[in-house]
Amino acid sequence: MRPLDIRKTMPGMIILNQPSSSQPHLFSSGHGKLEEETSSRKLVRYPANDARSSKYKGVRNCSLNRNSVSDLRIGNVSPLAVSRRSQAKEQIRTLILDNYDSYTYNLYQLLSVINGVAPVVLKNDAITWEELRHLLYEKRAFDNVVISPGPGSPTRPSDIGVCLQLLKECSDIPILGVCLGHQALGAVHGAKVVHAPEPVHGRLSEIQHSGHPLFLNIPSGRNSGFEVVRYHSLVVDASTLTEDLIPTAWTSPSKDCISVSDGFNGSVAATSVDSHVTSRRNGSIYKSESFGENSGNVGSDESFTATSNDSRQNSVLMGISHRSWPHHGVQFHPESVATAYGKQILENFRNITVQFWKKQSRKPVSLDRRFHTLQSFVDIGPISSRDANQQALREGLSLVSCEAKTSYEVKNSTGISSIQLQGTLEGNRDSTLKKCESSEILRVHWKKLPGCAARVGGSKSLFCNLYGNQAVEDTFWLDSSTRDQGRARFSFMGGKGGSLWQRFTYRIGCPAIDDKLPGVLRIENAAGQVKETVLQEGFLKLLNKELELRFCPEEDYAALPFDFCGGFVGYLGYELKVECGAEANAHRSSMPDAAMFLADQMVVVDHVNDDIYVLALYQEGSTREFSTASFLDKVGLLDEKIVTVCGVEDTEKMSRVTSVLRTNDAHSKSLEEVSGCEIKGRTLKETGRIAAEIWVEKIVGKIKGLSQQSLDGDERMHHLNLVSKIKRKDININPVFVADKSRAAYIKDVKKCQELIKDGQTYEVCLTTQLRKRFTSDDRLGLYLTLREINPAPYAAWMQFGKNGPFICSSSPERFLRLDRRGVLEAKPIKGTVARGNTPEEDEVLKSSLQNSEKDQAENLMIVDLLRNDLGRVCKPGSVHVPSLMAVESYSTVHTMVSTVKGVKRDDVTPVDCVKAAFPGGSMTGAPKLRTMEIIDSLESSARGIYSGTIGYFAFNSTFDLNIVIRTLVIHQDEASLGAGGAVIALSDPAAEYEEMVLKTKAPSKAISEFETAQKTSEQIGAVIPVGS
Repeated sequence: MRPLDIRKTMPGMIILNQPSSSQPHLFSSGHGKLEEETSSRKLVRYPANDARSSKYKGVRNCSLNRNSVSDLRIGNVSPLAVSRRSQAKEQIRTLILDNYDSYTYNLYQLLSVINGVAPVVLKNDAITWEELRHLLYEKRAFDNVVISPGPGSPTRPSDIGVCLQLLKECSDIPILGVCLGHQALGAVHGAKVVHAPEPVHGRLSEIQHSGHPLFLNIPSGRNSGFEVVRYHSLVVDASTLTEDLIPTAWTSPSKDCISVSDGFNGSVAATSVDSHVTSRRNGSIYKSESFGENSGNVGSDESFTATSNDSRQNSVLMGISHRSWPHHGVQFHPESVATAYGKQILENFRNITVQFWKKQSRKPVSLDRRFHTLQSFVDIGPISSRDANQQALREGLSLVSCEAKTSYEVKNSTGISSIQLQGTLEGNRDSTLKKCESSEILRVHWKKLPGCAARVGGSKSLFCNLYGNQAVEDTFWLDSSTRDQGRARFSFMGGKGGSLWQRFTYRIGCPAIDDKLPGVLRIENAAGQVKETVLQEGFLKLLNKELELRFCPEEDYAALPFDFCGGFVGYLGYELKVECGAEANAHRSSMPDAAMFLADQMVVVDHVNDDIYVLALYQEGSTREFSTASFLDKVGLLDEKIVTVCGVEDTEKMSRVTSVLRTNDAHSKSLEEVSGCEIKGRTLKETGRIAAEIWVEKIVGKIKGLSQQSLDGDERMHHLNLVSKIKRKDININPVFVADKSRAAYIKDVKKCQELIKDGQTYEVCLTTQLRKRFTSDDRLGLYLTLREINPAPYAAWMQFGKNGPFICSSSPERFLRLDRRGVLEAKPIKGTVARGNTPEEDEVLKSSLQNSEKDQAENLMIVDLLRNDLGRVCKPGSVHVPSLMAVESYSTVHTMVSTVKGVKRDDVTPVDCVKAAFPGGSMTGAPKLRTMEIIDSLESSARGIYSGTIGYFAFNSTFDLNIVIRTLVIHQDEASLGAGGAVIALSDPAAEYEEMVLKTKAPSKAISEFETAQKTSEQIGAVIPVGS
């Protein structure tokens, strides 16, 4: 395999050359700046067939306008400008029938731009054939239909739903089937769907085509640059095609599959093409004809039959069309980030649709009229009840008028608007004003201590001295413990004490009382008042409401170089997937499924500029004429037996108070603790402001004191020095973790995954297991400090929730999702891991092997396309892009392959909506996500809990930054648990998958080993130091 050379590109890939002077931020973004990537050279996916990219041969310098999100440019073209430009075309209304796939919204994004109007997405079982026929023929609501990819087989009704009936009955509706949709087209007309010669997922193939109008302006054959991404285990058997079906595309016989790095090296951006494309096939040249009178239907297969069958004898069928109906299918994925000419194929389908309707007497109703006649329908997600589907179908569509712009707002199972036909509901400024009109205003008081972080010993010393002497109870530390390669900038830390502070924990269900009980929420404020309630609508909906209720004025935080100005900080456990579209949980976690602090006081370290910031929030009041209490203020006391059975502690502290957050007694208590005096007769605003100012000044004074004293005598420093000495002597204690699955059982599960992949049930499965050991030390912070020294990471975190925990020691290298002030969403999935070498030479060889590994590239590409899909559900059409694809990042024990996906959030979705669209992170599930999570539940023997979930913050300025919980130790009830796993694909070696899982436990297990060794040595020399006390 040829080595990767990023100076050459895949078809349609443009390299951005940009300076990397500023550093990317951990858990925040720089104000007014676009974050730089880990390398100054960035790969950006853009369809090569487009007139803009077809001019490029090789590398092109591209500029980036930093003043406006709307001016974010790929090459010389703004993605949003593409959407505006497409509105000048005749708008085409597409219905996408979604077969529960994780790439459907990549089609949605492309078609939104191509059609000039967003498609409507319906699950394949969300509508009956009678209802669909009514929409297509009576209401004439759609110009064409796209049948999405999906898991399973077209011969299984539960996998394909209403799509088969559509293909059988609608001979006069233009239809494009992708992957599973392509197979369904073959099966409906008598062709056999069989196992492919080999399962192919996340790999590329060169394609030959027949010159069919679907492939107009696309080159063909060997070395043509027409390389496509395949995700399939089943194929239509070309030898069984009936007379109704015509083969239109097939894999090039020169080489069936190539790796992504081969694609990088072996092709360049395509040259400009006119309406005629000249291609070489078997020594002959042919021209594909421009659209004519017969181009709406296929008409003839002469160009295909003129080709020798010898050129296709070892090929796999990649495209078919009906001989006389406007039905077409492609086996590959035109929407993938690595497919060349994918956008051109969808544009050709659009043109086929236009040409078809020009010849018909019956036409779809014009778009303007359809706004008033279209029946309700909705992307409802995986709801098992047919009645629920019908109800959603009837109620899911609402007409919205805003500033003379009309749009359909369709709500799906996660509450996210699935379509928006014209424009956006409101601009960011209008949304902000609307929020101000109905929100509780929280002001931010802050002070900056320039250039003093190093003088106080860095963030580790700062946290230990400010929070480590209080048994570290109810503390958090979002810790950028490494900033090499420009991956991290800010660390955030805080603890209990502010008047607005609260801790709340949430557990899904309470089976001992009622299996249908949604979940139990427990809240405690700084004064020790505790409330509990059943949440009927789930935790994420509550979080969304609470964030919408509170608002920090922009002028208070505009000068801060980070986004987190106060808000909710904590974790969301993996099992919250049931609030994000998953059907159910097979296992229940022993820990809370979510835990959050409302953080109103914190200290921030800027690792780049060496500055420290001290912030405090206070309540100014409400903008509502009649103040509506927060949901948390209304929480009442639960029945005692529910509290007891669900494991909620401290029932003796519960009281029926009217308010948790807005309690003047809590304000007074906080002030007494800080200043030793009571403030009476003050307004709420005055009381809060004074308390915030006093706390900030107190912490500033402490920090200044730290910078004036030597840290050499600090007990904690002695302890850390002891750990370092022990590490150098390699005196280690085997941590004796016990895995839920033995090596044999884990390998067996890997093989089960591969069987399911072969049968088309999934493309990739992130299989994991849990390792556990007894851990009784009271010094949990000491364990985290050891972990961050052994394995520093950009998205590391320490968290402790009350005296009963859980305690979290995370050294995660992976960002799940971030939303900055400009509305830019960013995901940084990791797939592909290899151990570091023992020598620089060996290390470089291993790094290169990872970069060029076909298996790891396939894993990464699948998750990149999945994240593009997830962001595509909530981002503006045309804005989702991939600035960095498969970059290798290095950590203390491993090299990892990391990609970056970005998009611009739509104005009609909330930050929590964005998280729900993508949670759990695709790198921890596989694809298609929903089906694969069901497979995971059937194979894994216990709940994942915090592992595979996310840790981070949701700020009161509508931003968030969240990691993926990996490389993490969780301490709960005297047990340390450590989750690990890896992606299983068709190319996986089962034994190697087990070894990769073990490799990922290396850093956390080494940390606990060295920590316990240090403790034991300290006891032996009579120098026990209670670090966390």
